[in-house]
Amino acid sequence: MSKEVFSVASHSYELATYSTPELRGLFNDWLNEIEREIMAFLKNRKTVDPDEVAKKFRLKRKSVIFILGKLAGEGKIKMRASGAKA
Repeated sequence: MSKEVFSVASHSYELATYSTPELRGLFNDWLNEIEREIMAFLKNRKTVDPDEVAKKFRLKRKSVIFILGKLAGEGKIKMRASGAKA
């Protein structure tokens, strides 16, 4: 999963270098808001699958993994990986 998080993060930061300050600001505003909403969603759950979060917020799995990875990197959540589903 960490390889997937790194790939999404790298692509996002690459795109950010081409955007305008206005677009970066709007993206950061949106990202901060969705992070707050996801944190509220996670609050009373012991574990959650990225697919469950993606469905709830109508986001792609890769986007959710990026956001969860960012939250984990900031120490706001703990993230762990497990084997692939059969």
